Order: sequence, then structure tokens, then C-alpha cells
Amino acid sequence: MPKAQSYFVANAGMVPCHAEDLDNDPRGIIWMYEPPEPRGIYVMGIDPTAGLPMWNRYARTDSDYRVDNGVIQILKIGRGEEIPDRQVAEFAAPIDPEDLADVANVLGRVYGGNHEEGQAKCIIEIYPGPGLLTQRRMLQYGYGNMFVWSYLDGMTRTMTRSLGWTSSPKSTRDLWLRTSRHVIRGGVELRSPWLVEEMADAQMDRTGMRAQHIYGGHDDRWTAMQLAIWCGREWEMDVESVASDVRTDASPINYQATPITYAEMMDEWEEKFTSMMEE
Repeated sequence: MPKAQSYFVANAGMVPCHAEDLDNDPRGIIWMYEPPEPRGIYVMGIDPTAGLPMWNRYARTDSDYRVDNGVIQILKIGRGEEIPDRQVAEFAAPIDPEDLADVANVLGRVYGGNHEEGQAKCIIEIYPGPGLLTQRRMLQYGYGNMFVWSYLDGMTRTMTRSLGWTSSPKSTRDLWLRTSRHVIRGGVELRSPWLVEEMADAQMDRTGMRAQHIYGGHDDRWTAMQLAIWCGREWEMDVESVASDVRTDASPINYQATPITYAEMMDEWEEKFTSMMEE
């Protein structure tokens, strides 16, 4: 069991959780791995689900484990390679999208950090799925620090009027490629053992370029974390590049004659492959 402050989420609000209340089921509990810092920069990734109306830990059944969880991941943004991003809080439960918004509204303000209105930047998957209900309810609460969809047209960033993350074959592929690479390179410190377990069960779908989970498993925690990483890194705002020498000829590179490591060569090929896929 991770060392974290935890809270029950019940109809009456958040109630401190004690050792005698815990079992092997982490659902319906807010796991806080470190307290919020006033100067911190936080993002909140949310993956809603249809869930079960009025679900709580006091009314669990054996069958509700098969229901997808609505998940909230809070990430503290680091400083590149020197200080990685850190997972600071997690919530997962098979609750409906509007109940999930109630939890997110509180948790996002607790980890408001240095934002002028005390709100962690929030990214919600609104399509496909019921995420639009979560987003609308949070807007009704006055939660305005939302991810705005944008895209790159050449080297120009174009903003849209759409709030939230829309999943498509291309956006899902890019989300998987870039966030997986960020994690593998040690760009984020993960604290949740249940998140790590989900990631370990992931299998690569080379057709859709995203993770698939074994039968009966879940990918909700990992999806919410991917969204938080994407939002926190602001990858849609610039083009990720790798420094290289300018070449004016079309001759192939002889890697055996260059001072490059195997890992660097594979990274370069990965960049080229990603660029070809985007074209």
C-alpha cells in the first residue's frame, strides 16, 4: 500500500480515510501522494465513463469490477530532465460523469498551485464517451482553466473554440507515441501501483497505434495520465525536434561512421517514422 493521505468520496463529500477502512480495493478513494504547493504548476487529466449512478464504497458488488472507472490524475509539472513531472494524486471509481465532475472540481482547486484563480489546468476526454457532461458541470461550478484544442498547420499554431480532448485515430496515435516515450525516458515519476499495473497489462495495437489491455482489464488510469502529460507538456503548442546537422544532399547516413549510440540511432529513426506517419 503506498504511503499517501487518502479520503473516501461519499455523498456527503470527502471524509478522511483510516487504516481500518482500507482493503484491497482502491476505488472511490482519493490518493494524495504529496500535498499541494502554492507555487507548483499542476494539470488534471480526466477520463470519464458512464459508470454506475450513486455508486460508492459502501454499496459495492462483485460485478461492478467489470465497469470502467472514471479517473482523475493530478500531475505536478517538472523542469525537464533535471526535475521530472510527478504524479501527486489519483482518483478512480465507476461513478457517472457528473459525479466525477464534483470530485474533479474539488481536487483541481486543492491543487490549484500558482494559477491566479487557484485551478489546476484540466483536460477531459469529451469524445467518444460522456466527458461533455463532466466538462459542462465543471463549467457550471465556475471552473474555467480548461484545455483548449489546438493544432499545428505547418509551423503555425491554430487555436479552436473547442474545449477538451477529442479522440480520433490520429490524436490517439500521437497521444500514445509521445506520452509513452516521455515515460520511458524518465520524464514522469509515477506513484500509483494500480496505474503501473494497468500499464504493465497494456499491449500495443500497431494498427491503431495505441494501447490495448488484456481481456477484463482497464486502461482508464493510463488514459487519464496520458492526457495530463500531454496537457502539461503543451506539445500541441510547438514541434518536438531533435538537434541534428543540416544536410544538403540526399545521401543516406552511414551510422557506422558517425559517433552515435544505438539508443540515439533508434530515437532518430523513431522521429523519422513519426514524421512519416503524420504526413
